[in-house]
Amino acid sequence: MDSQILYLTLAVLALGLALNIKLTLSVLHTTRRERDTPEELPPGAPLPQVQARALRGGVVHRLGADGQASALLFLSSKCPKCKTKLAEIGRMLAPAEEAGLDIWIVSHEPGWRLRQFLRGFPLTRALRVKLRDYKLLNPTLASPAYMMVNHEGVLEAAGMIGDENWLDLRAQLGDSVADDADNAASADNAHSAGPAEKAETTAVEGAP
Repeated sequence: MDSQILYLTLAVLALGLALNIKLTLSVLHTTRRERDTPEELPPGAPLPQVQARALRGGVVHRLGADGQASALLFLSSKCPKCKTKLAEIGRMLAPAEEAGLDIWIVSHEPGWRLRQFLRGFPLTRALRVKLRDYKLLNPTLASPAYMMVNHEGVLEAAGMIGDENWLDLRAQLGDSVADDADNAASADNAHSAGPAEKAETTAVEGAP
């Protein structure tokens, strides 16, 4: 009987020790993961010097170091909402370029998957980075998300595509397109004015 009690006591102690070790390892793992996870960049912070490679052409870019204002967009092929944003982003590319703003889709996904996801979208506007660098820019892996970076490589704003800042940017680029269209139409009308219209204008201006 005494030996059975001793064995039972040893078994309980061994089980308790095993549970204690497991809990300790779990706490250490959680602490290390929290320590290794970078914090989100606040507005006004410099963008980490991340090296990225264009999906088409393989040109290397150093984000935030080219002296150009940029919008970095974070989309995921596993995010259904992201796919619906591609057409909207595509329409913004030309007016953004005219306004001096580079729009980039930044991803850590394999090239083949990214090409499939971006089918019909200009692949020269897509950049691939390593996962650890992606987490420096987007530590929470949020999507569809954006970062607005000025020409000095400083973060001005960040959020989710579709929020107030994003809608303001889209409206500004839309106004730019509308202004360019109006200016072009005015120039075409002036160029196409006939001799009779010009003579009539001259006569009116010269009348006493």
